Amino acid sequence: MPKLKIQHKELSKIFVLDTNVLLHDPQCLHEFDDNIIAIPVEVLEELDKKKSSPGELGFSARKIHRDLRSLFDEGMHPEDSLKSAFRSALTRQLPNGGQLIVVINDFLINTKESESLNQLRATLFDLDKMDSRILASVFFLKEICNDKRVILVTKDANMALKGISLGLEVEDYLSDKVSNTHIKTGFNDILLSEQDFDLFNENHGIDLPPDQTKHLFINEYVYLRNDGRLEVARYRGDGQFEALIIGDKMGIKIPKGIRFNPLNNEQRMLMDALLDEDIKLITCMGKAGTGKTLVTIALALYQTLGDDNLYERVFITRPLVHIGKDTGALPGTLDEKMAPYIAPFYDNLEVLFRNRKSNSEYENKTNTANFDNITSNRKRKKAIAKIAKQPQSPELENDENGKPRKPYQFLFDYGMVIVEAMTFIRGRSLANTIFIIDEAQNLTPHEAKTVVSRMGEGSKVILLGDPAQVDSMFLDAMSNGLVHTAQRLKGTDITAHIKLTKGVRSELAELAADLL
Repeated sequence: MPKLKIQHKELSKIFVLDTNVLLHDPQCLHEFDDNIIAIPVEVLEELDKKKSSPGELGFSARKIHRDLRSLFDEGMHPEDSLKSAFRSALTRQLPNGGQLIVVINDFLINTKESESLNQLRATLFDLDKMDSRILASVFFLKEICNDKRVILVTKDANMALKGISLGLEVEDYLSDKVSNTHIKTGFNDILLSEQDFDLFNENHGIDLPPDQTKHLFINEYVYLRNDGRLEVARYRGDGQFEALIIGDKMGIKIPKGIRFNPLNNEQRMLMDALLDEDIKLITCMGKAGTGKTLVTIALALYQTLGDDNLYERVFITRPLVHIGKDTGALPGTLDEKMAPYIAPFYDNLEVLFRNRKSNSEYENKTNTANFDNITSNRKRKKAIAKIAKQPQSPELENDENGKPRKPYQFLFDYGMVIVEAMTFIRGRSLANTIFIIDEAQNLTPHEAKTVVSRMGEGSKVILLGDPAQVDSMFLDAMSNGLVHTAQRLKGTDITAHIKLTKGVRSELAELAADLL
């Protein structure tokens, strides 16, 4: 049996890429070191069907086409092509030292008999299906390159099972997958002496020796403990720990909305990161009912509507991934189409701007207490000025149809809150914006990169989600954009990463999140 003419004889692996791998990461051609990458021509056919798709799917398909075309437009050398018996395949040297093959299965064209092909026909029956033809290409490469490992790389679980059942070597695409060992399940405890603990409370911070801090990353939140006493702190690097902006019983007052108080130390950590102007990106993971979305929206509005107006607007979005049966195309304007997807945001706004009477006596007592509970001098003047502002009861008006307006409708009227589909983010530059992405576990790493790279000067982006509730077909708890972003950016000065574990929605919601 003739063999492929491979320029680098020392290359020992051939990775056959499924279509979903290329769509998942358009940069994947550069992620296989100096090995051989094989793309069956059937994959190009499937990519062609996706190139007109909206959003990131169509963009990824078009980018792969452009990159492949640019590689082969650079000119072919005779030694890079295949022998005449396999002239239907093309090869090209890759910049990282590897080799790319775009190959057509000559066994299917010439109907040559082979043991592998007969086994494939007996197992899959219909070789006109694209998945079957891609599997046939793997068999083809195994026969003509029997001195090399041929590995099918796919993110399709069914495709992987078919390959394994046929005796093929199958792998998931691991380049952007985070290892379980890199995911923390809780917060680090730092044990302090009684003297150091008292010093932290007195100075709102403390410096510790390297042997106690070498395992921490910058902006990591920790628990400081001494016997039965506990304080929450943020590690600022170089052995420095700083107390949180939000004290134990301290809250914030949303202009025209309610007073919002953290319900536990984990929410205090999230509020601290949201209030820090120097932190430009936050990833927050947590199961349903931990309050990650409500806390984030509350603090975003506080900083947008407050006296200082740190941000000009709040931009809210989420990946449009269906749960259950697809309802099909929705009628109406863009806002009407988006309404079912963004209903959870309106639920949170209802909570933050619900009608209530102002209790001046209670507010005054709370304000006085809160001034003393600010545990950090950082932005102390700003916090005091905002919290001191007396609440106002929201006034309901009627719309043009005579129906009562929602108490938060003014946010949309004046463009202070914008809700938009993820599809339309590409190409925008968002300055002075606090950008909230809910259900970010349904983003691919490439989509997460696209969103974060849209942030302009003075903006902050918050990615929220639960890695255990991935709804996207080719993602899992370790390969989604939320986890990938947290892992890649962990330890940088302008990012913070928090995991909420305590449910606060209701006893039933907590039970369901833990046991169902």
